[in-house]
Amino acid sequence: MSIKEKFLKYVKIDTMSDENSSTFPSSKSQLEFGKMLVKELHEIGVKNAYQDEFGYVYAKIDGDKKLKKIGLIAHMDTSSSLQGGNFEPRIVENYNGQEIKLSAEYSLDTNHFPSLKNQIGHDLIVTDGYHLLGGDDKAGIAIIMEIAQYYQNNTHIKHAPIRICFTPDEEIGLGASHFDLKKMDADIAYTLDGGEYNEINYENFNAASCKINIKGVGVHPGSAKSIMVNALTLAMEFNNLLPENEVPEKTEKYEGFYHLTDLHGDVENAFMSYILRDHDENKLEQKKLKMYEIAEILKAKYKTAKIEVTIKDSYKNMYTYFKNDMSVVNLISNAYKANDILPIYVPIRGGTDGASITFLGLPCPNIGVGDYSCHGRYEYVSLNEMNKVYEVIKTLLETI
Repeated sequence: MSIKEKFLKYVKIDTMSDENSSTFPSSKSQLEFGKMLVKELHEIGVKNAYQDEFGYVYAKIDGDKKLKKIGLIAHMDTSSSLQGGNFEPRIVENYNGQEIKLSAEYSLDTNHFPSLKNQIGHDLIVTDGYHLLGGDDKAGIAIIMEIAQYYQNNTHIKHAPIRICFTPDEEIGLGASHFDLKKMDADIAYTLDGGEYNEINYENFNAASCKINIKGVGVHPGSAKSIMVNALTLAMEFNNLLPENEVPEKTEKYEGFYHLTDLHGDVENAFMSYILRDHDENKLEQKKLKMYEIAEILKAKYKTAKIEVTIKDSYKNMYTYFKNDMSVVNLISNAYKANDILPIYVPIRGGTDGASITFLGLPCPNIGVGDYSCHGRYEYVSLNEMNKVYEVIKTLLETI
């Protein structure tokens, strides 16, 4: 199978993770997908591939023992923002810059998605307008599987030892929670996940999740004066006390944000879920304090209501490691340049398994795979860019 064939096969499988699940992985479909990947690795000759008790897929391909063992990592789960799988992705060959009709309701165009201007002449894979494509991160998986197949078919080519891992639950911040350095057995590693094909990331957000439970006071609305405390109204008031410009849709680059991802409930009970993000660790701590401060303000104002705030750290900015040692970043940069590609260095406005893996002791920056507008119905991938990343990885493995 080619990269395109692999990718089309993988995205037809829904592997949505579930932050409310009590299991690990959080969805059974990830386990099934992992089993399928192990079977494919066995079929191409990587007989040592296996899935461990936590659902991680590990594999090794021997190489020159004098060279560094290089890890290639991608995640199996997809975002819960939109259902994926079970649909036929559309292939747009030799994109001409015009509007792409995804469905009767939804379209891709260069005015709303300016990244498309750089894809003219490319072969694109797009959604049907109603499903998540899943290029985040099945594009990364397809590239790694193509790498594995290439070196199994060309054993005469000298290359560095290759270490492969496919992780579960990255989208809910748990992708590295059971990652095993000994099983990985790598000296350095790279996650292949999202973004432009020439993008290298060694900075990411510091991240935390915030859950807020509000208990109001419900009575008949006809006799509610001075008694009722509407939990939903209180939730809206809570959100309105946050800085109005510190939200994803009004920030960029190194600017952090508060992001309300869920609000539901009734008069007596309301639930809110936020993600808190900032590249500066101190600023993230200030955002956490802000959530507690607002809760205290509202509890003082509505004495019969109850507000419970629970904050949990998700991951940290890997820049604290790479600012002292850029050697792993320089290696992949040189591989891009050897392919006449100028790499760009972009701070991730999100997270990556690589951040947590770096703090475990395995330096692991991220590289893009040609996936755009992820986590929604307008997601698309460039097959041309996926193939370029494939060539860059081969250069890395053969020239290190």
